[in-house]
Amino acid sequence: MSAAIVLHAPLPAEPRSLRWESSLLQSLPYARRLQLEGRSAPQRTASLAGIALVLLGAERLTGQPVAPRNFSFPLDLKPSLAQGPEFSLSHSTRLVACCVTSGKPCGIDVEDTPLAANADGIDRLRHWTATEAILKAAGRGVRNMHEVRLNSGLASGVVGEGGFCLQPLAGLPGAIGHVASRAPLALSLLAVDLDGDELSAAMERSFSLAAQVE
Repeated sequence: MSAAIVLHAPLPAEPRSLRWESSLLQSLPYARRLQLEGRSAPQRTASLAGIALVLLGAERLTGQPVAPRNFSFPLDLKPSLAQGPEFSLSHSTRLVACCVTSGKPCGIDVEDTPLAANADGIDRLRHWTATEAILKAAGRGVRNMHEVRLNSGLASGVVGEGGFCLQPLAGLPGAIGHVASRAPLALSLLAVDLDGDELSAAMERSFSLAAQVE
């Protein structure tokens, strides 16, 4: 069974820049940097936080820091890291999360749990996150949502000719989520402080790799 890490962190409640945010933005491939610079500050922070979590997760899986330049963000295709590992990103209004795996492609989706949600509302969110996770694992967009078929227990699903295992993410604070993959993953969850020393140190190691080729 392939190992996978799900890293998650609460997003800042008030619009503000994280201490490594500007450096990470400048270290990304040029086209991606331009895309993010055109977004609102909260959207940019959420996207960069997800990328930072992927870098931390990749380092934990491989034992080596990963340079931000290794990211590829092709238009309308799933983003990737040169030479792996595989990853998937998601964020809601309050939470950012990623799944990083040493195995096959994965997909993750998280959604905030409404404070007044009833059982039907929670069930709809579970189906939504399961569907989104499968689409991401398959490298497809939401326009293909009608093609996803989930089993009654949300343990698996199919899109096109591909079948995927679904694993619910228990323990996410104030959120519901699923991870999809071709085969079950040995998941471990890691809560991350976006302002914490661990993430900042991982970012510095990544930035050092970028500086070595400049």
